[in-house]
Amino acid sequence: MENVSGHVKLQKHYSRVYVQLSGNCKMWRSDVISGDGGSLSADVFVDTIEQQWHANLKIINLFVPVRYTVDVIYN
Repeated sequence: MENVSGHVKLQKHYSRVYVQLSGNCKMWRSDVISGDGGSLSADVFVDTIEQQWHANLKIINLFVPVRYTVDVIYN
């Protein structure tokens, strides 16, 4: 990811943690930023006393190349 921004909020004497993160995605296994404006944002909430957590992911223009093999059999 590039151009990442976010923040962390601590509540109730550090027993609750809220993390928000967003940024522009890079191309798969590359240092090149995606030209189509793909982005990812994540919101994570953790309550250590209640032992609960919740996460939201928002992905725009996700592209992951898939490698496949085609076998052709001639008789």
